[in-house]
Amino acid sequence: MTTNAGISDVFAATDRLLPAVLAYADAQFEYTGNGFPFGVLHQFAEQDDADGPEDEPEPAPGISVLERHDYQVTDEDAVLAAGRRAYRDAWPEDDEAAAAADVTHLGRALYQIAHVDGWSALDEVEGLSVTGGAVVVVARDEVLGPDPDEWPEQLFDDGGQRLYEQRDVFSG
Repeated sequence: MTTNAGISDVFAATDRLLPAVLAYADAQFEYTGNGFPFGVLHQFAEQDDADGPEDEPEPAPGISVLERHDYQVTDEDAVLAAGRRAYRDAWPEDDEAAAAADVTHLGRALYQIAHVDGWSALDEVEGLSVTGGAVVVVARDEVLGPDPDEWPEQLFDDGGQRLYEQRDVFSG
């Protein structure tokens, strides 16, 4: 069982271990061109370098959570078929012809899948291979209001102070 008394020893060991793991990842990348699985830990070293008392975020009246998920399209026909199945799930009274008429391109297939099961469902769609993703949380002085006509043109401008960032890398 872990006690609070030993937690500082654990953190100290982590601080000593991280540079060695990163050196290994760099050497592995130079030799093989692949830094997996330890290369992803560079983000923590970069965060540690940037941390400090002067870097503490100011309280913000709002935040934006910006997400990006990238996929390799490995079989567009399979994605279209999944979109048509999702259409049929959403509109069970419609027939295959209606699904085929609605889902005529990749964008519409993705919409139908997300409409039924949410955007995270794309991770499981045959014909798509997830390659990576990122989440950035940004402090905002003003947040989006109820009228889209009043929203800024650049919705994903992350010009605010970054409060948090996470990167996910998937090997294929």
